Amino acid sequence: MRSWFIALSPVSWLHIGFALLALLTGSYILWAPKGTTRHRQVGYLYVGSMLVVLTTAFGIYHLFGHFGIVHWGAVACWLALSGGMAAVWLRTYLRDWLRWHYFGLSASVAGLYTTFIVEATYRLFPAAYFWWTTMGTATLVLTLAGGLIYLNRAVQPAASDSGTGR
Repeated sequence: MRSWFIALSPVSWLHIGFALLALLTGSYILWAPKGTTRHRQVGYLYVGSMLVVLTTAFGIYHLFGHFGIVHWGAVACWLALSGGMAAVWLRTYLRDWLRWHYFGLSASVAGLYTTFIVEATYRLFPAAYFWWTTMGTATLVLTLAGGLIYLNRAVQPAASDSGTGR
């Protein structure tokens, strides 16, 4: 019998590779200094990798066999990512662009971490425990991430500078 790991489709391999890149770059962005050239470069690498991850997520159906809760999470993550980047691109028109950027991209990274937990736990436990092990743990991670995002919101600059962010 072939292992689930060996039997993955090319779309799944692409998804995993870019998900790992997104985890690395997203984690870097969380802890590195903000507003620097490196922040922007790594940030765009994160956004690009997340776009591949989110796009390929809709081609993977082995968990439920149809559009499921994980796909709805991908939709929410895409909305957060889009909102966070739209704030940057529209910063000359949006007074609180930095706040929207912070919340959108932070929610995107929180969704990525939560999805990582879902992917890891549903493979480790029997399907009968899915809602308790996988969704319970994922809910805990998302709740903790949301709390950290909320608590750290005051640390972000006011964004009332020249509006360029550079």
